[in-house]
Amino acid sequence: MQPTRPFGNDDIQPFESSPYATLVLNLGRALMHAGSPSHRLETAMQVMADRLGLTAEFFSTPTALMISLGDGNRQQVYLARVEPGDPNLAKLSELTAIMEQLASGELDPIEADRQVREIDARPPTYRGVALLAAFMAVSAGACTLIGGGLREMITAGVLGGVTGLCVLLLRRGPDLARLIAPVAAFLVTFAGTLWCGFDERTALMPAVIAGMIALIPGMDLTISTRELATGHLVAGAARLAATIMVFAFLSFGLAAGGAAGQALVGPVALVEPSALPPGVLFIGFGMAAIGFVALFQAFLRDWIWILLACMIAFGASSLGSLTGSPVMGAFLGGLFVAISGNLFARITGRPGSVMQLPGLILLVPGSIGMRSLASVVGHDILSGLETAFLAGMIAVALTAGMILASVLVPPRISL
Repeated sequence: MQPTRPFGNDDIQPFESSPYATLVLNLGRALMHAGSPSHRLETAMQVMADRLGLTAEFFSTPTALMISLGDGNRQQVYLARVEPGDPNLAKLSELTAIMEQLASGELDPIEADRQVREIDARPPTYRGVALLAAFMAVSAGACTLIGGGLREMITAGVLGGVTGLCVLLLRRGPDLARLIAPVAAFLVTFAGTLWCGFDERTALMPAVIAGMIALIPGMDLTISTRELATGHLVAGAARLAATIMVFAFLSFGLAAGGAAGQALVGPVALVEPSALPPGVLFIGFGMAAIGFVALFQAFLRDWIWILLACMIAFGASSLGSLTGSPVMGAFLGGLFVAISGNLFARITGRPGSVMQLPGLILLVPGSIGMRSLASVVGHDILSGLETAFLAGMIAVALTAGMILASVLVPPRISL
């Protein structure tokens, strides 16, 4: 079925009679609910509008979307106030398919709008126990990838369960949801300090950071850097400010939980992580990939692609780290992960985020940022500032690698 005739400068329809206006607004909301960042959302919707022959402009921030249809004195502007959603790769894939079918004429705007609203209203696939297990799997798997050993891996898995419980119990209301970061950080650090107080051979920091890695906003820091680098200044600045606040809440919880734990078991010595037995690293890859499927609400069949992305990220960053510079490791990691995601999008017609998001989560400077704020809280100001500067440079390096990847291998679609 061919789409109805689009409207442009001289044929703008009122909102009530325009199927495109309703569709575009609902599609923008759905993409934001699925976790699409501003720079990708605006680009993807502009491409769709151009394919449909629409005269349209888009402006988005992390919490709002403005859409202009038409031109000149016949221009109409619509505003959607949206609470930012967690990444949902399955919905993002389905919405991308609708955009492609709409542009090719396989769907008319009324049917496309119905499907968009249906997808947007659908509850998450993974909830409850499945999501709790995902937090534990991601924490245990990520611990092996950030330098932890077998003891730290087991500890991080338990602490990831604490984080998951906090998320499941506190996100039921908007006021309680704002307490997730400090409460989870407090409980994770408190439990980790008690654990390491009784088992002095377990390294505290790798286990604690991996235990709350799902909450560390390293990805938001990287996204805000890319939004600023690509000219989305309002969205980038707003996301950066929100990221700093989350880091501050996590650091407060970390400091309070550490102090409360040490009040019971005494000072915890900083020890080197235990040795990682052969083959456990690959188990960590598999656990992290399975956990990411649930955390990012992806299709189960995408597990192999997520696993591949994690391995590419780890291998590329390790290759760059041979130069002795974690910044170069981040640059190469971001470059190769973004290239693999763009190739995935070109070959399959699905969003590159299916590979890019899980791969980049292992590269983002979230753990370094946490170490920085922990140093500041511990009155080691100079070390904290040095580490914060390193975290910022890693975010910039990741952004540079991703931008270069889009030049070398342009994605077929931008989501």
